[in-house]
Amino acid sequence: MDETLKNLSDLLRKWRKEHGIKETAAAEELGVGAATWGHWEEGVRLPTLKNLVALSRYTGIPLQHFFCPNRHRCPFREEAPEK
Repeated sequence: MDETLKNLSDLLRKWRKEHGIKETAAAEELGVGAATWGHWEEGVRLPTLKNLVALSRYTGIPLQHFFCPNRHRCPFREEAPEK
């Protein structure tokens, strides 16, 4: 699995489980199918840019963290997405 896909899938799965949200509920909130959310969590597909922005807003995970495998050494500033 590509490192970017793995990082994204790990982040989404961890976030969802920490918040006690089912895949179907998360998918519905974003307006995508449950299979699509599942593909993101499994690292099968990368979301579109539009969906990445929506994911960032929904989860509160800064957009740049989806692409930075080691967030502690990420060159980007920490900032919350605008709502």
